[in-house]
Formats: sequence, C-alpha cells, structure tokens
Amino acid sequence: MTKVMTEKVRCVKCGTESDQMIVYSVNFSLGNKEDNEKLIGQKQVCPNCNYSVPDISFIIPEDKEIINK
Repeated sequence: MTKVMTEKVRCVKCGTESDQMIVYSVNFSLGNKEDNEKLIGQKQVCPNCNYSVPDISFIIPEDKEIINK
C-alpha cells in the first residue's frame, strides 16, 4: 500500500512551520513506474526560505555549510 500524508514540518534552516507531503511507503505493484519514482524522489520546499531537500526538518551532511551561514 502506498502511504502519503501531509504533516506540519519545521524548517531546520529558518524555523518556519509548513504543511509538507511525507511519503511513508510506495507500493510498486500499483501505479506506473514514473509516478512511483516521483513519489520516492519527492522533495519538501520551505515556503519562507526555499530550502529544498527530501525532509526539511533535518540537516543533510551536504547542507551543513548552508545552515551554519
């Protein structure tokens, strides 16, 4: 079963809370390959600072320099 929900998430960069889509699971036996891959690759975007990663509530190692500015 594909499980997708919308939840309030706080941006780790600027602290703004916003509703974001969270993909908990994807059932590849349903839907087409392209739609399922889009769900897996979904990024969250902060509406205030435009920080865009799969989960804006966590710092990914590549972005530590951006957050500390």
